Amino acid sequence: MTKPLEPSRFMRWFTISTLTGIALVVALVVIVDPYDQYRVVTRPGFNLIKPGLTRHQSEIKLTQAVEMRADALILGHSRAEVGFDPEAPVFVRQGLSAYNLAIPGAGISNARGQVEYLHQIGIKPKVVVLGVEFLDFMEAPQNAASTILHQHPANDRHPVTHWFWRFDSLFSLGSVKDTIRTLFIQYDNEAAIMTSRGFNPLNEYGPIMRREGYYPLFRQRAQENTKTYLKKAKGSLSSADFDHLRAILDIAAKSGSDVKLIIYPYHAQILALFEETRLWSSFWKWKDLLVREVSAAKQRHPGARIALFDFSGYGNYNCEKIPAKGDRTTATRWYWEAGHFKKELGDIVLESVFSNSANTFQMINVEQDKPDTFGFQLNESNTILNLRRIYQERSRCMKSHPALFVEAIELVAGA
Repeated sequence: MTKPLEPSRFMRWFTISTLTGIALVVALVVIVDPYDQYRVVTRPGFNLIKPGLTRHQSEIKLTQAVEMRADALILGHSRAEVGFDPEAPVFVRQGLSAYNLAIPGAGISNARGQVEYLHQIGIKPKVVVLGVEFLDFMEAPQNAASTILHQHPANDRHPVTHWFWRFDSLFSLGSVKDTIRTLFIQYDNEAAIMTSRGFNPLNEYGPIMRREGYYPLFRQRAQENTKTYLKKAKGSLSSADFDHLRAILDIAAKSGSDVKLIIYPYHAQILALFEETRLWSSFWKWKDLLVREVSAAKQRHPGARIALFDFSGYGNYNCEKIPAKGDRTTATRWYWEAGHFKKELGDIVLESVFSNSANTFQMINVEQDKPDTFGFQLNESNTILNLRRIYQERSRCMKSHPALFVEAIELVAGA
């Protein structure tokens, strides 16, 4: 019969075993490095590919951007994260080291916090690409009275400066899970990943599209959007979000950054829903206010390089045909679904913005359809021209794809 251990020996054995186990787990997390923080080992087939972030997103991305010494920053939410690739050819040609700091589900207040933190530690990017989202600036009625709660505290410390996220990203079950996931995705071309420069290629959408086709995702998102838009239409534009934008422009001007504000290239389905849910007038008012903010920022900071580009509309890219129900073979070229555009379209947007930013932007010719022209640089003198452009594009889009507009009517009626 085995003699039981004495209590003191048992406690000693238990403590040593526990500490050894913790040390081994921590060593595994550090070596595999799922969040690309330690870089003790970086080896293809072992840990080169990193999983998509599900927590501490802004903190991890900011840390990586700082360590990479990125001089071109992409800000925004999920549309920017999956649409604007920091390794797009235009960044390479410009000699820029770009990083995508966009965070899904985050409003412009998050972008302000990122910019303020970087400014505080002395980082002055050459270029700031900021995707501005109309819906982020619209407050539903129940939130309108509480706008003051969303005000950005002066000199507020960014969460990246706190110790907890670093501790949690090392000593937590979530980190262990992501470590194991890292090991298993190295040869999986359809895994959810984040590139070393913060870009999300949405690889996981591939099998969904092959199995179900594009129509179900477009339809599901359209139904979700319709409910959201109907609620938003009862609200108003948020002054607090324009305060955040103003702060970003001021910081960027002080840093000498070249700022490129981009109104996203929404699919025509979204604009049709804006019309049917009575958001269109607010959408247009929002654009006017953006133009005024840019103009005011230039007056406050003479010499500031700030440009606003409108890629919304019903043009040839925006009015891409949605595959029919039951079609599992036809793939879209430009959109995953109406809200999220693919990298291929994002590259075209970036090419247009960078090649035409020095007062040589070629305005869209509203008298004839030019499929190779995309985008419109907005200023106080051409907002009416931009509106005319969109209405002419709408007319052509309606003739080409009338079902898109009929479906928008049906979605709103059904909601």
